[in-house]
Amino acid sequence: MSEVYLTDVFLTGEEVKFREEVRAFIAREIDPGLVERMDSYEEEYPYEFVRKMGKGGFLGVSFPQKYNGRGLNFVSEVLVNEEAGALCFSLNCSRGMTVYVGRPINTYGSEELKQRYLAPTLRGELICAEALTEPNCGSDIANVETKAVREGDAYVISGAKRFQAGGIGADYFLVLARTNPKVAAHKGLSAFIVEREMGIKVVERFELLGFRGMGASDLLIKATKVPASNLIGKEGDGWRIFLHMLEGERLLEGAGAVGAARECMKIAVKYANERSTFGKKIREYQAVSHKIADMAVGLDASRALLIQAARLIDKGVVGVDAARAVAEAKLLASETAWRTANDSLQILGGIGYTKKYPIERYLRDIRVVLIYNGPSEIMREIIQRQTFRELTGSK
Repeated sequence: MSEVYLTDVFLTGEEVKFREEVRAFIAREIDPGLVERMDSYEEEYPYEFVRKMGKGGFLGVSFPQKYNGRGLNFVSEVLVNEEAGALCFSLNCSRGMTVYVGRPINTYGSEELKQRYLAPTLRGELICAEALTEPNCGSDIANVETKAVREGDAYVISGAKRFQAGGIGADYFLVLARTNPKVAAHKGLSAFIVEREMGIKVVERFELLGFRGMGASDLLIKATKVPASNLIGKEGDGWRIFLHMLEGERLLEGAGAVGAARECMKIAVKYANERSTFGKKIREYQAVSHKIADMAVGLDASRALLIQAARLIDKGVVGVDAARAVAEAKLLASETAWRTANDSLQILGGIGYTKKYPIERYLRDIRVVLIYNGPSEIMREIIQRQTFRELTGSK
């Protein structure tokens, strides 16, 4: 029996049908053992998963067909990432990365860049990653220190990048660097495609609490010569490109978190319905049943906000006008997912703390979504700022 949700009322029949196609493909084509191999570091990056998703047509489904997308909407991207996150939160990121990096190439890049990088990426033949955050700036991206200096028909890029998911695994990176130090910080940034073989080196491989198998690492870009044709858009477009990336990235990571949390809730519901103590099923204790109720409400609300924000993107609402909707969706989805995983483990009790059930892995994986792509504190800052602007006209 196929799972349906209250929020399906916000989807078209074609979108629901597409979700079923995604589920069937993942169940049929993706090796369940991959998740355990990633969690135990036996696989440092899910290469085969990305290739299979590309071959099946599930990487960048909202991109034009001429670049190997499917010409669908951004709501469909959200649907794919929930299903990938339900399998493993790290797989949600590896699938989503093609969208995060692909969107700015598709929107701002030259036709040459689209043919050379975007099209093979959506086929699963090339693997991409971001190189944005740095040792001295996490959320403060406007103040990146990596520099790009024009020399003839190339740029020489130097800098350090921190905690790059796909740092081990990616064939190329979208690198944010400073091309003009004489203007306001956010106006002096530019975005480049830099291939690993051009000179990007891994300087540290991280072992993580969760979110494993994504090849997270620190990178060094040392006097790396990059063709000027690998500039995305124009010099100074970096900040705009970064914001464009974040809109989609925050929604898709939120969707992946919802997928992981829904699997935790399913395990908790089944366990509470079967486990008995003191002469009755534990679902009959209000302390347990009300946790389940809160999970259901939180997941339904999170899906609704994710769909709402994705619909805005599909209508062409971007930038400041979409910021509050995106931040609300990411905030609620990530915090709901964490609370759902935590409460699910609590319902299972001691056995939930073991590897007999995957809740402990989901819990470790989900924790990162409250931090990266804008932590909860930054999401609240965006929401309050936009709320004051909308209600008082103030900045």
